[in-house]
Amino acid sequence: MRQFLADCELDKKGLLSVSGKNFRYMAQVLRLVSGDMIQVRFPSGDLRNMTVCSVDSAAKKIILQVCADIPPDEKTENQPGEFTLPETLLFQFVPKMQKFELIVRQATECGVSQIIPVVGQYCQAFNAEKLSKNDRLEKIIREARQQSGSPVATKITEAMSVDKAIDFWKNYASGLEKSSFACVLYERTELTKALQPSILEIEKSAGVKKMALVCGAEGGISPDEIEKLAKAGVVPLHFETNILRCETAALYGIAALQTAVTAARERGRS
Repeated sequence: MRQFLADCELDKKGLLSVSGKNFRYMAQVLRLVSGDMIQVRFPSGDLRNMTVCSVDSAAKKIILQVCADIPPDEKTENQPGEFTLPETLLFQFVPKMQKFELIVRQATECGVSQIIPVVGQYCQAFNAEKLSKNDRLEKIIREARQQSGSPVATKITEAMSVDKAIDFWKNYASGLEKSSFACVLYERTELTKALQPSILEIEKSAGVKKMALVCGAEGGISPDEIEKLAKAGVVPLHFETNILRCETAALYGIAALQTAVTAARERGRS
C-alpha cells in the first residue's frame, strides 16, 4: 500500500486536512474517495491508518481521520513496516543531472538515508549551489517515498570533495567503527576485496549498524581517489558482472549491500 507523507501532525480532533498540491496528488493520482483508507507517515515518523472523511473538490480539500490500527499479525506483505536494514549512505560522484535524478529516486526507494554528492576528478562541471537547492530533487524523494512506502526520510547533502566526504563518513560512523562498513565500486581488481566475507566478519563480531556505498560518475573514479578512499578504510569492491552505467551501478551496489547483510544475518540465526 502506498503511503502519504504529511506536512504536519494531527490536529486536536485527530484530523488531517490536505490541500494544494497534496490535494491534487490524493484526488487525481490516488483517486481517493470518501471511505477509502490510506497510510499516512507523519513528520515524527509515525505511520497511521487513516480514512478519507470528505473530499471537497470546490475547496480543493480532503479531510482524513485516524482509524483503528491493523494488528501486526494481520498486515499484508505490501504494507510498509519498520526498516530493519542498517542505515545506508550513498556517496555518489556527481553525474549528469538526469542520471543523478534517477539515482536519487532509486536510492530513496531502497531506503538510503542520505545521498552525498561528491565532486571528483572525472566529474563534469556543474553548479554545486544549484544541486543543493534543487526543489525537483526534493519532489523526486517525496514521490519515491510515497510510491515505495519507505519509512526512511532520505536527505541530500551539499556537494563535497573526496576529502570532505571521507571526513563526513568518519564523523557519521564515529563510535561505531567496529559495526560500520563502507565500500567503493571499482572497475579494476587491484586493492579489491570480496563483499560477503567482509560483511559476515562484521556481522559476527558486532553486527552491521551503518554502511556506505561510494559510486563513481560516468567516467568512474580515478586510481588516486580509490587509493585515498582505501587508505581511509573504504573497501574497494569489484563485481564480476558486465560494465554498468553509473545509475545502474548505484542501484546494483545498494542491492548487493542489503542482500549481503540479510544473508549474513540469516546465517547467524541458523
